[in-house]
Amino acid sequence: MAPVEVVADIFNIINMPLVHSEKIEETSTLLVWELTETENELWGMLDSPHNFSDLDTISHPQKKREWLASRLLIKILTEELGEIYKGTYKDDHGKVFLFHDNAHISITHTFDYVAAVLDPSKPVGIDMEKLDPKLQRTAKKFLNDQEFLHASNDINLLATYWCAKEAIYKLYGKNKVSFKDDITVSGFSSQDPLLSGSVNNGSETICCKFHMRWFDDYCLAIAI
Repeated sequence: MAPVEVVADIFNIINMPLVHSEKIEETSTLLVWELTETENELWGMLDSPHNFSDLDTISHPQKKREWLASRLLIKILTEELGEIYKGTYKDDHGKVFLFHDNAHISITHTFDYVAAVLDPSKPVGIDMEKLDPKLQRTAKKFLNDQEFLHASNDINLLATYWCAKEAIYKLYGKNKVSFKDDITVSGFSSQDPLLSGSVNNGSETICCKFHMRWFDDYCLAIAI
């Protein structure tokens, strides 16, 4: 794993510890948070007016907590750049952007964890998944034939493939992409920290690297 760097004053900003913080390739900053706070506590941490239009469409209590926590991480990352956080919005493809800021962001949340990554100058994508047997049942839907043979129904390899493909999908930020046919992850060994892959939209191919991290039985992929 790459050297860990704690984001400056992060503990004072949110008043509780993060699971992980890291600078990736010198420009991207990753934050991973184990979510234990209540909805009211999270509202208290987002202590200034922001855009909450996306939240208005969410009714499930856990999803609201995840949304609030993910925006808090983005707020922290934005302010670490010396910028004022003014909220987020989604474009027509569902990709998340900052209001009035050109930095690139991506967020993910699953069960107990929320994670976010920010890069000032280039697109990024992130995904985090818990090891789940459903990946074995659905593998043929998101893996091409070569990837399927390589994974050999191994849950760790399947989680790696899924997280990497979801991360580059978020980096690319466009709809109508087939995980099976349009996104490719190059061969790798179990729990390799750095992978490569690409997405082909029919007219161009976008290549990226995947920085892989594991937290117990959770797999995390950052596409850069």
